Amino acid sequence: MLIGGAAGVTLWRTNATRSPASAEVVAPVSARELLARLPGRLVPPAAPTTLPTDRAVGRGAVLYQINDPDNFTMAAGGLPRMPIYLVTASGDQFSIGLVTMGEFSRALSADGRWLAQRRDGQWWIRDLTGTTERAVPPGYEVREWSSDGRALLLGQTTGTSEAFTTFTLPTGELRPLALPAIPARQMLAFLDGRELATAEFDLGPNLRPRRQITIAIQDIDGRNARSVSIPTTQQVGTGDIRNALVPLVRGGGNPPTVWALVAPQEEAPTDQPAGARTETPMTLVGVDLHSGKPAGRIDLVAPRNGEGEEFIGLAGTEILLQRWTAGGVELVAADPASNQRRVLTSLPDYAKVALPGD
Repeated sequence: MLIGGAAGVTLWRTNATRSPASAEVVAPVSARELLARLPGRLVPPAAPTTLPTDRAVGRGAVLYQINDPDNFTMAAGGLPRMPIYLVTASGDQFSIGLVTMGEFSRALSADGRWLAQRRDGQWWIRDLTGTTERAVPPGYEVREWSSDGRALLLGQTTGTSEAFTTFTLPTGELRPLALPAIPARQMLAFLDGRELATAEFDLGPNLRPRRQITIAIQDIDGRNARSVSIPTTQQVGTGDIRNALVPLVRGGGNPPTVWALVAPQEEAPTDQPAGARTETPMTLVGVDLHSGKPAGRIDLVAPRNGEGEEFIGLAGTEILLQRWTAGGVELVAADPASNQRRVLTSLPDYAKVALPGD
């Protein structure tokens, strides 16, 4: 139930109990450390263990699901529900239920401690370093993890507007925010539970991709505001931030940054045979949300002949990529300062990966 508190703060608690073995554990808290002990190859267990409710399992490093297109048949009457797996920082694997392909219903906090799961139309937040589980009150949707793993940004839609509330971890305190809903803006980062970074993604004239993205940052009380920009023309030459109609832009990491996928403005080569397909080179460019300075760049391998790279997340100062090669699929960390890659683990074919803080 909801209990009104002083100064507009609402306290809401579950009846979850903590077992004697569920005290806080000594564990890494940065995404880079969380990923350091992944097995050399991620393979779904032959007999997966269901995530236990009576003991701690340790911080989570990766969520993954295998979206094999062969599992989809018209006769099934819809998309199949496939198992989703939690991999902990120690390399253990647990089954955490069945999820329809593409469904957003599981997420890990940036420090790997908290697992958010949507069940029966309501979000539940589990402490993986213990056994406590708290329910988010009905009507709230998870919008963004705090970059320090200590809070969740929730949204509650009424009519055409949305109100925002913080859900403090681990207490379950709800605090309504003085942030009005802003049309055509996307949440990018929730900085230490104190500031919210958003960007406007409407297309330019004649549906052209944007040449620059300005990121607005304001505190949760709606008072102080500042902005930083990703001016792609200054970092990679003439270019556009693009990914179909919705630009691929993501925030997170430590220090917190925002990265955008950029395609150069180039004329199609005139020496190509008729009907030949050309792959547009892609570059990631970033900005430090604290200083406003460029965070670097990563030149991606454009998809071609079954090989290529896709931007999937952030871990500390590194960019996380899913890479396809002739030998298989890999989870790779890229250093923006050197453009060097290191392989974290190999993945099953058709794996869809969710990382801490996503």
